Amino acid sequence: MVSSKDLVLITGATGHVGSCTLVHLLRSGYRVRAAVRSEAKVASVRARPQIQALNPGSRLTFIIVPDITAPGAYDQAVEGVSHIIHIASPLASGANQIPLNQHDAHFIQPAVRGTLSLLEAANLGGTVRRVVITSSFVALVPVEELEGTRPRDSSKPVTPNDRVPFTPGPYESEFAAYAASKVAALHEAESWIERERPPFDVVHLHPGFVLGRNDTATTAGQAMQGTNSVVLALLLGKRFGPFAGATVHAQDVARAHVEALEPTVLGNQSYILSQSARWNDAIAIAKREFPEAIKTKLLVTGGSVKTTHLPMDASLTEEAFGFKFTSYEEQVKSVVDHFLELRLRKKTGAHMISSAASAHSNAKGRDIVVNVSAIAC
Repeated sequence: MVSSKDLVLITGATGHVGSCTLVHLLRSGYRVRAAVRSEAKVASVRARPQIQALNPGSRLTFIIVPDITAPGAYDQAVEGVSHIIHIASPLASGANQIPLNQHDAHFIQPAVRGTLSLLEAANLGGTVRRVVITSSFVALVPVEELEGTRPRDSSKPVTPNDRVPFTPGPYESEFAAYAASKVAALHEAESWIERERPPFDVVHLHPGFVLGRNDTATTAGQAMQGTNSVVLALLLGKRFGPFAGATVHAQDVARAHVEALEPTVLGNQSYILSQSARWNDAIAIAKREFPEAIKTKLLVTGGSVKTTHLPMDASLTEEAFGFKFTSYEEQVKSVVDHFLELRLRKKTGAHMISSAASAHSNAKGRDIVVNVSAIAC
């Protein structure tokens, strides 16, 4: 068993998945060292009501790692650490704002170098027993199958042992570059482990679209960022897609990261964190659970997101972690609850709704969501 005396290093604690995981770690009694990029990030994490409510005191400390691609970036961060949860990874902007000729520098190199730098530091440090890495569903399924441009054989479900070959750029979109970064990081990490044979093992977690309350978002506009925006854009009347019907609750992802620290979970193994869903079911859920918001036009029912259906086999995850995934209905309720809470927080709600809807309407369908991980971190 992992002891509360053990020190866990976490990266990516300023994002959606990372913030949920940090809370789970602290609630579970662990001592945590969070690697962040600046003192401003330290202040933002400490200021979160969810963190303050836990009153972690000396159990939560921070270390500044401004450039994860620098040689020896994590050497100091891993000192005395027994376990590592590596969530930090470059995310797409959501509007294809990164020039094509910068995709490698923005996505591929940070994802690969950040992962390898952490593994190398852990190997040198000598105290690490396990590293948990947030990969993604996109490292297991080709982009063409995720987007439905090439149907997947329904008799061949996605398994945790599937791998997508790495293809160097240029890439046609930020999403394609993001997906390639996850593919590259997984390939390089597994090659490194095979070559170096470190004294620790590694668990790779592969979430689909991460949905659920995002406590790093404090405005309605921020709540509409990341993978939650698929559901919210749909319920604001947007019509777009297709997107893979592979979703998971943010709390399930966080819980899996923490439980993956336990030696009872087999190491040097991948685990799928996802289940099948139909995006448009969110409309019926909203009608049933948020009738007043539908009546007052805070939410509408005219949107549509085409679903790419992908068979998947997550039985290994359920066996290893001993829990069933939270339903798509609960995922949607969590997203919408938080969104409505933020919209209605101020008396100027009507103005906020108009402004947020106008800003969001400028997004093109395929550009609405690209942060497939949630690693929306």
